Amino acid sequence: MTAKDENAKEIYKQKRIFMPQCTDSLGPVMVLGPDRKLGIIRDTTFQPFKPKRESFVIPLNQPCRELALGVKLYYELRPGQEIPLHIWEKRVAVDGLFASQ
Repeated sequence: MTAKDENAKEIYKQKRIFMPQCTDSLGPVMVLGPDRKLGIIRDTTFQPFKPKRESFVIPLNQPCRELALGVKLYYELRPGQEIPLHIWEKRVAVDGLFASQ
């Protein structure tokens, strides 16, 4: 997800990875076997036919009138092999967010 100001300067960028979790939450190693997995972790999967809502907090250090938001959704088959699924762009007015302009 990216956000650019009216001068096309990138002011925010964040990447989120959605995938099934095979972990015990004790380290970075993938754990196999249901007896060793922990079920109390953040769900980072896409479920079929179920909407997924995500929130992003974009800090605005400088006053601006408009933001250009962009989201790229892609499937990563292997590291570096990205298959684009959906690209979304929208301009959002942020005029009234600053007390004095």
